[in-house]
Amino acid sequence: MFLKAAAPEPTQEYHSDPARVQELRRLLLASIAKSTPCDCILLSGGVDTSILAEAAFAVYNQAKDTNPDDDQLKRPLTGAVTVLCTDQATDEFYAAQIAHRTGLIQKVVKITLDSILEELEFCIQTLETFDPMELRNGIVIARGLAVAKSLGYKTVMTGDGADELFAGYSFLHNMSAERLQAYSDKLTKTMRFSGVTLAKALGLELVQPYLDPELIKFSQQCTRDEKINTHFHAQDREWQDRLSGTQIHGKFILREAFEREAFSAWRKKEPIEVGSGTTVLPKLFQESMSAEDLKKEQERILEEEGIKIRDVEHLNYFKVFKKVFGNDLSTYPAKLTRDGRDPCPGCGFNLTTPDQTFCVICGQWPARVLPPPEEIAKTATATSE
Repeated sequence: MFLKAAAPEPTQEYHSDPARVQELRRLLLASIAKSTPCDCILLSGGVDTSILAEAAFAVYNQAKDTNPDDDQLKRPLTGAVTVLCTDQATDEFYAAQIAHRTGLIQKVVKITLDSILEELEFCIQTLETFDPMELRNGIVIARGLAVAKSLGYKTVMTGDGADELFAGYSFLHNMSAERLQAYSDKLTKTMRFSGVTLAKALGLELVQPYLDPELIKFSQQCTRDEKINTHFHAQDREWQDRLSGTQIHGKFILREAFEREAFSAWRKKEPIEVGSGTTVLPKLFQESMSAEDLKKEQERILEEEGIKIRDVEHLNYFKVFKKVFGNDLSTYPAKLTRDGRDPCPGCGFNLTTPDQTFCVICGQWPARVLPPPEEIAKTATATSE
């Protein structure tokens, strides 16, 4: 058996075409300007929200210095809300630094994991799901939005879309250029964000600068090297991003475009549940129930409901789902249909799009064991002709 040799470390630092970097800066700043003024930002402290908060203020402060008597200039943001669930939440340090640098009035919401689960029923009813990944993220966003509303804010900015458009997720980093392009094109068409639905339910307006059509178009024209590359972390920056040496990063050209302003420009990508601390939820749920009791519940629910329960966390979310929507399928929202036309193998609810491979209701992946009905019909028609 032969082991595959590791790829050699690059010896020369990569830099994107300066013209492309400047074009990305122009597009994002223009998108931010369209939403100015905005009341507050959900500030995780990651690269996406760091850029939105700090680049906007850099431009604002420069304009103020140039035109100190211009009363028409408006602060792009006034407040920030950061949600933290545990002492291990990694967002706290970065978010605090960004708020201090920009003069944002920061509200840090430190809550227990028990109290954040108070958002669970609202999230399940609003998002129509019992998918653990969606809900782990959703309850953090819901709490942040609820606090923003309680503070009197009406418009809230988020960093939605940067990971999808510029290959921020680590599982994309080993893809070939061709596969990354195909996957990115698909992701651009199917990306969805729980904050939109949650904000609407709370009567808030959500602002998503990364989703400007011009920015989306730009991202689709990016090369793999512009999206994913290796950065040489200088020792004198270690205080800032807590990294040293070489690191592979997604969103590479985005980081380059705003590395002068953004405190978290080269912060390592961490999912929202890591930054906020909700990663401990699965373990806490698991400790609340014996393996024997879980198995009994899994067998009962599969027999009575036709639902495959994966673990204790999944079970708890499904119980709340049933509490919210009840047993009468005829009263369920249109999204929650189980007529057998295109069922998810994990829950039996219809998949929501013909090319869907992930069930947004139960979280099953892969969720398609057969081609969608439309494709089966096309194949049957072609065969008969």
